[in-house]
Amino acid sequence: MPSLLLKRDFTQGSYYHLKHTAKKDTLLFRTDADYKNFLLLLSYYLRFPDATPLSWVKRLTPQTVIAKRNASTLGASPVTLHGFLLLPDHFHLVLRENQGGPQPGISNLLRRTSVGYAMYYNQTYKVHGTIYRGKYKNILLSQQDLSPLIHSLHHHAGVNNTFLALPTHSSRTDYAGTPRPWITPLPLETNAPPLDPTSRLLLD
Repeated sequence: MPSLLLKRDFTQGSYYHLKHTAKKDTLLFRTDADYKNFLLLLSYYLRFPDATPLSWVKRLTPQTVIAKRNASTLGASPVTLHGFLLLPDHFHLVLRENQGGPQPGISNLLRRTSVGYAMYYNQTYKVHGTIYRGKYKNILLSQQDLSPLIHSLHHHAGVNNTFLALPTHSSRTDYAGTPRPWITPLPLETNAPPLDPTSRLLLD
């Protein structure tokens, strides 16, 4: 269903599952530093969607981002992050669109984060060109799909449990304890129904 998964109709107040995959024979995340830099960019653009141009990414440091994050209000963001999973060759995000309209927040967030990470990746590994396999895919989620989806991401089939428990790899620890300021955990149902087949498309 390529047309469904590439539809960019982000409406205010709706939830979406997004997935972006590495191009063939490429890993998006090779080292712990890669995971950390991706999350640094993601958290930065969640807080500052119209911030410094991407050319500044070389000078991005945890200290400057933390200082700027603490000086702002996360609630003002046009996008809310409710969960994530970063695997070596792709990543998943569960997002709420707070803005909508002709320039939705999710589109801006994914553009800036994906491009910024590609710049970091190419500079780090001395490569050129795209690191992604086509465009990112997304699907609209119903309220009842949120709990089973986040549970599936935090207990992803075929992925080592120790890997999933690391805060650089998933939002699992944010649901188990005090969440990081740029993640908003959702109340999860303990006996949630299985995911709708359509909502499972990006998990397969």
